[in-house]
Amino acid sequence: MVAAIASTGAAVVSLVSALYTYGVIGRSDSHQTIGNFGAAWVGVRPAADTALAIGDTLHLAATITDRSGSVLVGAHPTWTSDDPRVAAVLGDGSVVARGPGAAGIAVIVGGLVAHARVVVAQRVAVVSVEATALDSAVTVAEDARVALHAVARDARGYVVAAIAPRWHIDDTTVASIDTAGIVAGHAQGRSIVTATVGAIDGHAAVSVVATPSAIAAVSGTQQRALAGRAVPQAIVVRVTNRHGRPVQNQLVTFVSAGGQGTPAPDTSRTDADGRARAIWTLGARPGRQTLLASVDHLDTTARVDAEADPVARDTRVLPLATRLGAEAGASFGDSVGLRVTDSTGRALAGVPVTWVALDGSVRPLGARTDSLGQARVRWTLGASPGAQRLRAQVGAAESADPVAPLTILATARAGAPATIVIVSGDDQHAMVGAALPKAITVMVTDAHGNRVSGVPVVLSPSGGTVADTALRSDSAGVVRTRWTMGRAAGRLTLAVHVDGITTLIAVRAHALPASPANLSFDDAPPAHGGRSVRRLAALVTDAYGNPVPDVPLHFTTRTGSVTPARGVTDTHGRVSLAWTIAQHTGELTLTGATVGHDVTAAYTVHATTTQAGAHAQR
Repeated sequence: MVAAIASTGAAVVSLVSALYTYGVIGRSDSHQTIGNFGAAWVGVRPAADTALAIGDTLHLAATITDRSGSVLVGAHPTWTSDDPRVAAVLGDGSVVARGPGAAGIAVIVGGLVAHARVVVAQRVAVVSVEATALDSAVTVAEDARVALHAVARDARGYVVAAIAPRWHIDDTTVASIDTAGIVAGHAQGRSIVTATVGAIDGHAAVSVVATPSAIAAVSGTQQRALAGRAVPQAIVVRVTNRHGRPVQNQLVTFVSAGGQGTPAPDTSRTDADGRARAIWTLGARPGRQTLLASVDHLDTTARVDAEADPVARDTRVLPLATRLGAEAGASFGDSVGLRVTDSTGRALAGVPVTWVALDGSVRPLGARTDSLGQARVRWTLGASPGAQRLRAQVGAAESADPVAPLTILATARAGAPATIVIVSGDDQHAMVGAALPKAITVMVTDAHGNRVSGVPVVLSPSGGTVADTALRSDSAGVVRTRWTMGRAAGRLTLAVHVDGITTLIAVRAHALPASPANLSFDDAPPAHGGRSVRRLAALVTDAYGNPVPDVPLHFTTRTGSVTPARGVTDTHGRVSLAWTIAQHTGELTLTGATVGHDVTAAYTVHATTTQAGAHAQR
C-alpha cells in the first residue's frame, strides 16, 4: 500500500510539472520549457515570402531540434518584426501585411535566432477614375477644365500609391485629356475616359454641358421713375456661354435688392437668343434701387440700377442751419446742409441732392442723403460782403413731380484789415507852414479787397501837423485828414498804421521854402588872384531860415568889379561871387538885391595898403 501511494504521488507530480512546462497551466510566457533548454538549432520556413495586398496573412513555421537532430515538440519560440508598419507578426508565426515595403521576421528560442524576410508589394487589382474623392461622375463645361484622378487598389481594396496611369478619351471632339489627367471640355456631348495602370483599366463617363458663363443686362439700365411707379422700359438680360453664344432655356431669377420694388415675373426662361425679360415696379422709398438677375450655377449676377425720384407731395426738405454769417471768403465747414424726410417725418436715405453755389463755391460731402436723411456741404462764401445764396435740388429737377429747390442764405461781412490803400493826397507839395492843397485819403480793405469800417487808424507825420493822429475808418472804410507843413523845408512822410497790418504805408509830401525874406553874404576861400580878389557866397533864405532856390539876384559895387553881376540861387539858395578890389583902400561896399522881391543886403570891407600889398578887412 505504501509503495502504491508513493508511486501514484510521483506520477501526479510529473504530470503537473509537464503541464506547467508546456504552458498548459500558469503563465506560459514566463516558462522556459524543457524543449527550450534542449534546443540546439532553430530554423524558419519559408525564409522569404511576399504579400500582394495589404491585410494579407502569411504563415511562417519554426523548426527546433536538439543536438541529435530530433525535433523538439515542446519548445515555445518568440516571434518579432523589425518594422511593424510593414509587417506585424503574431505569436504563432502568422505575419499580417500592414504597408508596402520589406520587414525582417525573427524567431528566437533561448539563445538561438532564425530570420525570414517578408515583402509587401501591392498588386493593382482594380482602377477607378474620379473627379473628386466623393464623386465619380465627371461633368465639365465647355472650355472648362477638370482634373481627374486615377485611384488604384489592391485585391483587398487598399489604395496603391505612386502609380502613373495612361490616359485616353474616346471622342476628342467632345473633350481632350492630357498626361496629367486634366480634361478640357470642347463641345456639348458625352465620352468615355480610360485610365490604365499596368494591364488594369478604369473608366469614367465624361459629360460636357453648355452651361452659362455670363449674364449681363442689355436693356433697361439706368432708368428713373417716381417712387412706387414702374420704370418705362422692360429689364432685359442675356445669358451666354464662354464663346459668347446665347444659352437657351436657362431659368433666370429676378430679385429686388433690399426688398425695394417688385419684378414681374420674378423668374423667366431665356429664349433662343439667351434673353429673359421682366417689368420692374420701383419701391415706395426714393433713392437708388437695384434689381439682380441670376442663373443657377453661375456666381455672377446682372445688376440693374434705377433712380426712384421723390414725390413732391410726400417729401419735406429743411435746412440744417439758418441765419448763417461769416467773413467774406470764409468756409462754413460741414455745418451747412439739409434733411430730407417723408410726410410722416421719417428720414429718407440715399436720395440724390444737387448743390449750386449762386455765390462763392460749394463742395458736397456726399452725393446722397445719409442714414439720417442729411446731406452736407462745405460752402465757401464769395469775396464780396452782403447776402449770399446756396441752392439745393432734392431729386431730379426734370422729374415728373419735382421737389421744389431749397435756397440757403448767408450774410458775408468784410474780413480783418489786411491792406491800406492811399486813395488821394500822395506826393503833394506846399510851402512851409501851409496846408497841402488836397486832403489825405486812405482806405482800409480786407484780404479780398473789401472795405473795412470802424478800424482804428494811427497817423504819424515826420514833420508838420495833422488835425488828429487817431482816426477810425468810416462806413466806406475811408479815413480823411489835412496835413499842414512844418517850418523846415524838404521831403516829409505821413506814416499810416493799422493793427494787424505789418506793411508800412506812408504818404509823401514836399515842404517848399517860403518867399525870400533874407539875403546874406558869406566869405569864401581866397582865390588865386591874391588879396585883391574877394570870394563870396550870397545866401537867400525865407522867414524860417530855409534856403530859397531859383531866386534871381543882381550885385553892384562902386569900387572894383563883381562877377557875376547877376545870378540865380542854386538848390542850396546860394550864388558864388568874385569881387575884385584892386588897389583901393578905405571902406568898400558890395550890394545885393533879389529880383521881384524887396530883399537887399550889403557886404562892407575896410581895405588898407601895406608893403606886403593890398589888405581888405571886413
